[in-house]
Amino acid sequence: MRTLYVLAILAGAYPCFGQSLLLGVKGGARLTDDITGSATSESKRYIIGPAVELQLPLGLGVEFDALYRREGYYSASNYVEPSFQRERANSWEFPILFKYRFGPPVVKPYVAAGYAPRVISGGIDVGGQVCNPVTGACTTFFSHSGTNWNISHGIVLGGGVQVGVGSLRLSPEVRYTRWNNAAINPMAHDPFQSTQNQLDVLLGIAWKVH
Repeated sequence: MRTLYVLAILAGAYPCFGQSLLLGVKGGARLTDDITGSATSESKRYIIGPAVELQLPLGLGVEFDALYRREGYYSASNYVEPSFQRERANSWEFPILFKYRFGPPVVKPYVAAGYAPRVISGGIDVGGQVCNPVTGACTTFFSHSGTNWNISHGIVLGGGVQVGVGSLRLSPEVRYTRWNNAAINPMAHDPFQSTQNQLDVLLGIAWKVH
C-alpha cells in the first residue's frame, strides 16, 4: 500500500511539473555476499520491483523504487550439543534517489545519490539436541519464531546510462549501498551477521508517459 501511495503522488504531480514521468520495473543481481561469518547464505541474488522516475529540467530527476529480495541463511553448531538455525525472509528496500543526466538526447549517462530504508521480515527455525551427560539420553527440540530484525537505513550511490528508443527507456546501472547497521545480527554466541556494504548491478525498463 505504501508503494501505491507514493506512485499515486508522483503521478499526480506529473502535470504540475510538465515534465516526463517514467513508469517501469527495475531488476538485477547482488554482486556482494550478504552474510559474513560462520553462517551459509541461502539468499537469492536476484532483486526486482517497480520503479518511478520524475524527470525535471536541467537533467535533474527523482526516482523511487520498491525492490524485493528473498533472504535466508543456515547456521549449524556442534558446541556442547548439535544445533542449527535457518532463516527465510522477505527483504524490501525503498530507495529515493536524486539523479543528474547529461549527454546527447538518445544516450544519457547519469549519476545518482539518495537514501533507502530496508525492512526484513520472515521466520527462523531453531533445532537440535540436548543430552544428559550422566545417562547419555538426548532430547530433540525444535522451535519456529518470527524475525525481529531492526529496520536498516542506507546511503545509496550509483551510476549508469539511460538509452531512449521512442517512449522506451533502458537504464543499465551499478548501485552501491552502505547500511547503517548489520540488520541480521543474532545473539553473541552466533558468530555471523549481515554485511553493511552492498553492490548491485541493475537494469531499468521504463515507459515514458507524455
